Amino acid sequence: MKFNNSAFARFFRYFPKLFSAGLLYSVPLAVFVGIFILIGYLTGLNNIILWGLGIIPAAPMLAGLVMVIRKIAIEKTDVRLFDIFLTAVKENLKAFLLHGVVMYLIISCTFFSLLYYGSLARTDIVYGYILTIYVLFTAILLIMMFYIPIMSVTYELRMWDIYKNSFLLVFGKILRNLSALALVLIVSLAAFSAIVFLSGVWLWVVVAVIVLLYPLLFFYITISVISKGLQDAVGSFTNPLPSDSDDSEEVKEAICNAASDSDYVYVNGKMIKVDKNK
Repeated sequence: MKFNNSAFARFFRYFPKLFSAGLLYSVPLAVFVGIFILIGYLTGLNNIILWGLGIIPAAPMLAGLVMVIRKIAIEKTDVRLFDIFLTAVKENLKAFLLHGVVMYLIISCTFFSLLYYGSLARTDIVYGYILTIYVLFTAILLIMMFYIPIMSVTYELRMWDIYKNSFLLVFGKILRNLSALALVLIVSLAAFSAIVFLSGVWLWVVVAVIVLLYPLLFFYITISVISKGLQDAVGSFTNPLPSDSDDSEEVKEAICNAASDSDYVYVNGKMIKVDKNK
């Protein structure tokens, strides 16, 4: 019975809704990246630095996908897909535009640096050491991105605190982080291998499947694996407190009912940090 309600089992049980949520992020992402690829083709500036700019305008849609995954995989609840998705996008619009800029910088700088130092490492072993250090640095940044989206849609924290806590959790929950990273790398390697070894019509079919499914798989895997450690470190979001129609009264009641050692209360789908002395 416990397995039937696990994140793994729920992925297949709620796949139609999850896939729909994934499309609501993947399709805009593909469209925006496609626009910048077209711009690169027309201007002759064909490189990932330009193409990756499409990540930024599509980033707010990621808030909706992450919220749907959280509800289904972690909170074990069903969702009204479009209501939950659009509400999350609206409430986290500015924050995820910033996250989009950060993701773009990480991806573009990582691609350029690995390509640059990888080519130089063939001529001088010193650059091989630099490449190794940069790979480790990239892994830290990638694991931080496991936490940043889920923290943004879950907790009422300042942007600085979100990034600071994400960095600390990289080292505070090492085993879970490595597990999530390994699973993501397996999925990524499978996708990359399919692209490399296939050709013709099958290549385009696989590329389409990857575009539509990879973001969903990436965030479903990472959120499912890291959420327990995140809740232990920051605050639970799987046991919401009762809510009233009036937000101010709701917050007051939530504070009264919260555990005495808790700095957070659950209101309208988010953990809100409160001062109980007020």
